[in-house]
Amino acid sequence: MRQTMAGTGTLVLAACAAYGQSAAAQPQFEVAQVRQSKPAAGRVWERITTDPGRLTGTGVTLKQLIFEAYDMPYYRIFGGPAWLDSEYYDLEAKTESAVSRDQLRLMLRGLLADRFKLTLHRETKELRAYALTVAKNGPKLHEAKEGDSSSGQRPPVYVERFRCDLTEFANLLSLRLNMPMTDDPTVPVRSTGVPVPVLDKTGIKGVFDISVEVKPDPSVDTFVAWQRALQEQLGLKLEAQKGPMEVLVIDHAERVPTEN
Repeated sequence: MRQTMAGTGTLVLAACAAYGQSAAAQPQFEVAQVRQSKPAAGRVWERITTDPGRLTGTGVTLKQLIFEAYDMPYYRIFGGPAWLDSEYYDLEAKTESAVSRDQLRLMLRGLLADRFKLTLHRETKELRAYALTVAKNGPKLHEAKEGDSSSGQRPPVYVERFRCDLTEFANLLSLRLNMPMTDDPTVPVRSTGVPVPVLDKTGIKGVFDISVEVKPDPSVDTFVAWQRALQEQLGLKLEAQKGPMEVLVIDHAERVPTEN
């Protein structure tokens, strides 16, 4: 990213230039409202929805909006003030006509720069990750079939079921590996920190019905429990690795959005 001069307008233009977008070419919402919000009883919270001509955020953080605007996983968003994860906002934005989600994302980038004075840049960082690979004896996967209703049934205790491709399964694993094990399956568990990304390196294509039983074991941590289940039940395994990944670095953001 090039050097910027003092002044908010110059900073915003520099951010646009860094992503190949001039101020004139940047698509904009016809109408957009952004305001700070607080949790309320009975209200749907922390949710972003998109339609061809509308983008709505209810009780979302600025980091969630950045995730949506740049399609960048949370573990690859760095920097910025602490309130990026703790201050909540409501957003309602409309376009003149139906547009694609990619266009909505470009519009959201401009909106964040305008209302939050958000500036950021891309870097390459060496990040820790796990590679999802095929175990020694080969995969044990069941391809999803139309009309199979088993995926809609409530699974037994400690069993998780997924219908997805292995790329999506790897993304879900990155969250599961970040959650503590518990002997009481009725107690909700929260993640313990920033998820370590899991990358699908199996080379296997298709959508599968995946069923995994992971029982709590006080003698092992969450990673070991999942590693054991993956190898024994699915013929897959996780391999630790480090590698260069593109990340977003937040340079500046203002807590209170400008007036609508």
